[in-house]
Amino acid sequence: MPRAAELTRLLENGPFPAALRAAIDASGLSLGRVRHRLVLRGVTVSVPTLSLWQSGRRRPERPESLRALRHLEHVLDLPAGSLGALLGPPKPRGRTADSAGQVSLYDHVRVSREGVVAHSRLVLRGPAARWSARWSLATDAAPTIRVVRGGRVGRVEHDLDDGRLTAELVLTTPVTADSSAVIEYEAAFAPAQSDHVRLLDRPIRDYQVEVDFTDPPAECVRVDDGRPLLPDQDGAVHIVLADAVGRVGVRWHG
Repeated sequence: MPRAAELTRLLENGPFPAALRAAIDASGLSLGRVRHRLVLRGVTVSVPTLSLWQSGRRRPERPESLRALRHLEHVLDLPAGSLGALLGPPKPRGRTADSAGQVSLYDHVRVSREGVVAHSRLVLRGPAARWSARWSLATDAAPTIRVVRGGRVGRVEHDLDDGRLTAELVLTTPVTADSSAVIEYEAAFAPAQSDHVRLLDRPIRDYQVEVDFTDPPAECVRVDDGRPLLPDQDGAVHIVLADAVGRVGVRWHG
């Protein structure tokens, strides 16, 4: 089938990844050039994200991604709304089993020239079979996640557009409504990481974060309210929060 006819068929019937691949191929543009033309229109979408969209491993769902898709249709010289119409309803996010009561979370973060390593200890109240840990990332490099005690790493999603990472932690033994569980895990970030920011969807009764610096930074602030933090004599800062929710953590530079 001629390329133009195949593109027309895919824009009418989908699926979305195949239609996007065909449209990019028909445009003669590389993913890098597509990204550049989007930037000229005031829209930022990374090359890895475009690649994930056309492979079907990810799809645009958030408002900013859908806005980018409308500009992408223009860049690829497609009818307005032609790609968006192929998306259908959004996929459900999260799982009903991830409904545990998050009693406490303690993050101990070590910052050195080799990188940033966070050791975390989470106490969950049942019923629960898994928990989703979420971070905001200062770089495009995803951390390496490993469970030290009490479970295993399940699905990991790295959203390059929003700069966030979600790691599903699956408990070794699901806990019932009248019991609790402890899971410990580590996240190793790239040396360029300049913050430790948690994204908490639901309140955690007791959240603590301690950041130890090999070389104390020029400036260190709380993420939730921007207040400065001064390292102690050991080069560490810490925060204690009750019923923590949203973006919490520490940011540093210099």
